[in-house]
Amino acid sequence: MRYLTLSLCCFLLFCMSCNDDKPAEPTTKITTSAAATTEEKPATVSTTPAKIEGLLVSVTGNVQGLGAGKKVFLDKKTIDATEIIGSGVVDEKGDFEIKAGVKTAGIYRIRLGIRSLYVILEGKEEVKLNAELDGYNLVSYTLEGGKYSDDMNKWQQEKDSKKIAAYLGTSRTAQPLLDLYLVEKLDMAQHIDLYKQVRDELTAAYPNMPYTSKFNSKILTVETQINSQPVQIGKVAPEINLPNPDGKKMSLSALKGKVVLLDFWASWCGPCRRVNPAVVAMYDKYKSKGFDMYSVSFDGLDDRRMAMHQGDPIRIEQDKENQRQAWIKAIEKDNLKWKNHVSELRGWSSQIAQVYGVNSIPRTFLLDKKGVVRYANLHGVQLENAVKELTAEK
Repeated sequence: MRYLTLSLCCFLLFCMSCNDDKPAEPTTKITTSAAATTEEKPATVSTTPAKIEGLLVSVTGNVQGLGAGKKVFLDKKTIDATEIIGSGVVDEKGDFEIKAGVKTAGIYRIRLGIRSLYVILEGKEEVKLNAELDGYNLVSYTLEGGKYSDDMNKWQQEKDSKKIAAYLGTSRTAQPLLDLYLVEKLDMAQHIDLYKQVRDELTAAYPNMPYTSKFNSKILTVETQINSQPVQIGKVAPEINLPNPDGKKMSLSALKGKVVLLDFWASWCGPCRRVNPAVVAMYDKYKSKGFDMYSVSFDGLDDRRMAMHQGDPIRIEQDKENQRQAWIKAIEKDNLKWKNHVSELRGWSSQIAQVYGVNSIPRTFLLDKKGVVRYANLHGVQLENAVKELTAEK
């Protein structure tokens, strides 16, 4: 009995000890220890600004239509791409701020979604931008604070290559970075002399800027490619004088005074046939304004196919006639209504293919009214814009 009483007392003491470790009700006290803070409060992002390298620039402003929480980016244009150097978040009112470092003078862009506005920076600028977007469209904007800001705003949306080239060709005080921005809107092969002019401006003003040496290297590469081409932009197109489907010879030089699209194609060329409807539509639109077509077909028998006939004149003539008929049927089916259709009927063994350096089709050259090659291998909107430009020339 004495042992039973002793055991009961020990049990009661043990239970009281356990209850002392438990609160009677759930606690409402907020622990302020470091460990508890980490568990119970969301982690916060440090507000310490990232280290800015180079000269400080700021871009501030308001963008309507982009959306709260979206980012506005500041990018530096490199020779082949762009590099993000800063960004800012748009708040509920549309306001944003970007602080970034500019290591070298150059062309920068402020990116609003898929729309971009360009600015020239050297460092220490305070750029202000106010813009309104409607979906993907830039409705309006004001941009100030960059170098040559008035000129940049003037040329920002200009796409007329003729106007840009004319401006760059005028005698005036050099503005290297503005001229760089403008010349890079132009096709280098077509305007190689203007590119070299801007290269010289950059070399004089910014000889140690990495962009200057890379820009020069790109010009040298393109210039080498131009000089190695059998047909060069800016030179008179080599003469072509070949028979049409009826055997009558038709010369390219006879079309001087008109803007001419010299088109290399073939009845068996799928890509050629697919673009023919667009070419016909363009011909109909501009033929009254001095535009014409000169089509050279690569139908016929090349050396390899000729060899298959082992010198048999009858088989050769039969095959050649089949090729001629395929050419005629393609002209009729695609409604290629212009009269200047010619061919050697020698396929890839055509001598003209070698003269013009054509090793794939479709291949086109656009000639001005003097017979000078002005553009090569343009398509779609670019081709039509070039035709419109050249037919308007006096």
